Amino acid sequence: MNVLPDDAPRPREPSDFPPSGPNSLASFAQRAAARLIDWAIIGIPAMLIVFAFATVKNNQAQIPSWSVVPFDDMMIAYEVTLVTWTGQTLGKMLLGVRVARLVNGTQPDASQATMRALVPISVVVLPLYLAVCYPFVYLTALYTPMRRGIHDSAAGTVVVRTR
Repeated sequence: MNVLPDDAPRPREPSDFPPSGPNSLASFAQRAAARLIDWAIIGIPAMLIVFAFATVKNNQAQIPSWSVVPFDDMMIAYEVTLVTWTGQTLGKMLLGVRVARLVNGTQPDASQATMRALVPISVVVLPLYLAVCYPFVYLTALYTPMRRGIHDSAAGTVVVRTR
């Protein structure tokens, strides 16, 4: 799914981007490393919140059923705020990549940043056996010529290098 009409002027293939340097397509490795950094930034505080409410019964830790909510909410707020404000999360800043509108390369607006954040998180609310599909939302970037994941296609964005 792409939010842009087929006749809209925009890059349509990898050769429409510089081969290297600023505004070239970010590699999958850069994107994955940035995502892992972002998960750590959000995951550690979210786990602390969950552990504060965990109980021990019969020598087994019991984690509340709502435990996924702090991570989801914090990740959405983090992603939407930073991508709207700067075009980058902290992980993307460290790795030298940014999110750009596919149409003109400018910074995404709030609706695009929200779409990019909600598509991956929406998979988590599925039953557990389907929630394991969460990584596949990001892995789809491996199989598209312009390295755009499902969340990028839905939001009309692309991830490019800053340096």
